[in-house]
Amino acid sequence: MASTASRKPGFGKVVHKLSRLALEIVKRTYAVGVIVLVTWLSYRALYYLVVTLVFPTPTPAQIVGIPTRLDEAVLKTRRSSWPGVQISENPRAPLAHYHHLDSWIQPDRFNDCTRNGCHAPLPHAQRKEVRAFLNMHATSLHCGVCHMESERRPLVTTWYDLHTGEPRGAPTVLRTYAWLVSDEGRNELAQPTADSQDRLVELLRTAAREADGEPALTQLAEHFAAVRYSSPAFQQLVEEAGAALPRHFRGEYGAKLALQNERGRPILGHPNTEQAIQAYLREAQTADATRIAQLVGAVHPLRRPQPVSCGDCHRSAGGLVDLAAAGYPPARVEMLSRPVIFRMIENIAAGQPFYLPEFVSPAERPPEPPPDEPRKP
Repeated sequence: MASTASRKPGFGKVVHKLSRLALEIVKRTYAVGVIVLVTWLSYRALYYLVVTLVFPTPTPAQIVGIPTRLDEAVLKTRRSSWPGVQISENPRAPLAHYHHLDSWIQPDRFNDCTRNGCHAPLPHAQRKEVRAFLNMHATSLHCGVCHMESERRPLVTTWYDLHTGEPRGAPTVLRTYAWLVSDEGRNELAQPTADSQDRLVELLRTAAREADGEPALTQLAEHFAAVRYSSPAFQQLVEEAGAALPRHFRGEYGAKLALQNERGRPILGHPNTEQAIQAYLREAQTADATRIAQLVGAVHPLRRPQPVSCGDCHRSAGGLVDLAAAGYPPARVEMLSRPVIFRMIENIAAGQPFYLPEFVSPAERPPEPPPDEPRKP
């Protein structure tokens, strides 16, 4: 018993010393941590004062470098690559030729006519009078719709996704507009429900995603989500949406319309021309006119002798492209069938006079001046 009692005080001293040692280690570790933290914060503060204020960080290139021309390099980028465009509801868009474009144009990585290095993404460049109008079509149509021969009338077309190249349905922005202006949509939105609001918000958000996050569509969707469906503000937004959506019908579909083959696939290039394309790219710079004609013919076995003209498609009946079958709503079909604008473009292409700014019908046009009198501009 005596030996056991004599050991207990010694064991207690050991425990006491270990406790004090552990406490001392914790204190020292805490002190070292505080010193490290203060040192790091001091360094960051001095770095900010000396470096950031004396040598300010330049504005990111994606903002100050917003392109002013829609060249080939720019058209291979997406809208999200340019924060200065992405964050603005009304961005300063690139310039192409002499027209100011009010929207970003999505890159098409599945159009064989452009991705093989033969044609630019906006390929019409020869005539400045009409090239902007023609290139506008290139943002929503594959080249083959106007330039490839097909025996089927009307042409059989399909939409294809710009990110996958796969066939898909009509763009969401078109379907949203179709619902808004249809009798069904007008009746439903005259007395909307929560389900009506949810459906409209989801459609607009999907349309915005397909348009690479188009800010105007995104904000319109959020405005619809923020108001009560039974409020006058909701009805005001419905009216604004009907007027705003057609401004996003050019190059913001996330898809393009192409000819469809017998298997239901989009025709994205001339078939079996890989070797002919390589031969053209090798020889075009040095070949004579005869050889170039041969090379071009081999690359374009389906090429039309003459491209489709405006009046072949933009007509009230019998158009080469069945716009209604492609998913265009009746209101949009009616708008695209009006002859005033495309007749003006055809007159420009033919070197004939046209009348601006009032688009008057032929019966209302001013009389033609006598042949011996000069025409007034």
